[in-house]
Amino acid sequence: MIYFYNSLHTIQHLKKPDVPGEVGLMAYEEAVFMQTNIVIGTYRFVGFYVTQYLLNQGKEVIGIDWADSEASQYIMEEKELEIGRNSNYIYFPINKLKLLDISQQDTVFISLYDIQSGKLDKIDFLIGEIVSFIEKFKNGKDETPNFVLFMPIEKDVSIFQSILSSIREIDSAKIIFLPTIYGPWQSEGMSFEAGINQLGQSDIHAAITAEYTGDALYITDFVNAMEAVLTSSSDRDIQLCSSIEDHWNKCAKLIFGESMDSFTSQTTTKINKGTIFEVQCKMEPEEGIALQRKHNKRLNLLKKWRKRD
Repeated sequence: MIYFYNSLHTIQHLKKPDVPGEVGLMAYEEAVFMQTNIVIGTYRFVGFYVTQYLLNQGKEVIGIDWADSEASQYIMEEKELEIGRNSNYIYFPINKLKLLDISQQDTVFISLYDIQSGKLDKIDFLIGEIVSFIEKFKNGKDETPNFVLFMPIEKDVSIFQSILSSIREIDSAKIIFLPTIYGPWQSEGMSFEAGINQLGQSDIHAAITAEYTGDALYITDFVNAMEAVLTSSSDRDIQLCSSIEDHWNKCAKLIFGESMDSFTSQTTTKINKGTIFEVQCKMEPEEGIALQRKHNKRLNLLKKWRKRD
C-alpha cells in the first residue's frame, strides 16, 4: 500500500466499514492491502500503455511524469483525457517522486525506453531524480518494492549507467530489454513515426541509427504479454523478441518502400541482453502500421486546430 504526504492515498482516510459482516470487512481489507503501481513516464509512449493496461485490470496507479516542451503539451493533455478520469489513477510530477513511501507489495515501473527515444531537455535532472528514488531503498530504512525497468536493446545505454548501477543492487528488480516498439503514440524521435511524418532523409537516418533494427513489437502485443514476462522467469534480465520473423524490416518496408535501402545500408547485428522471451504477436505489421498512420493523421489535425486557437 502507498502512503503519500498530503494526499487522499493515505491510510488514515481508510476507516473500518459500518457495513456489518464479512462483506464489509473484506472490502476494507482489499482497500488496505491493494497493490499500487507507480509508472515513471506515464504520459510517454511505453509508460502510457503500461498505465492504461494496469488501470484496465482494475489496479491502482500513481503516474509520474515531467513537463516537456510546449509543443508536446497537447499530447500529454490528450493522454490525460484517456486515463485521468479513472478513480484508480492519480498523477504527480517527477519532483514529488521522493515523497513516495512504498511497501514491498507495490511495483515501480520505470520506462527508460521512453527517455532514450524521446526528445528531452532535462535528461540529467530526470536521471538524478530516479537514482535518488532508488537509492533510498538501499539503506534498509524503507520497505523495498518490486522494480521493473524497461530498457532499449541499443548498444549505447551509457546515459543510464547510474540507474543501472543502483537498480542492480536491489534483489527484487527486473530489467526488460525491448526492441523497437511501434504503434499509436510512438515518439516522434523514432524511425517509423519520422517516416510517417515524412521528415528529411537526415532526420530519418539519424532515428534509424539510434534504435535497434533487429526486431520490433507492436505496443499492445508487448503490454498484453507483460504479466507473463514478469512471472515466467526468475532471471533478472529478460529480452523480448517477436514471433514474427524479420519484424522490423517488414514494418520499415511498409513505411519507406523502395527508399528503404538508402536508410538501412548496414546489416543489423543481433544483440542479446538477457533471457529471451518470445512474444506471440497478434498484430500483423500491415495492420499495426496502418493504425499508427491513422493515429498520426488524427494528431496532425489536432495540431492544426490548436494553432487556430
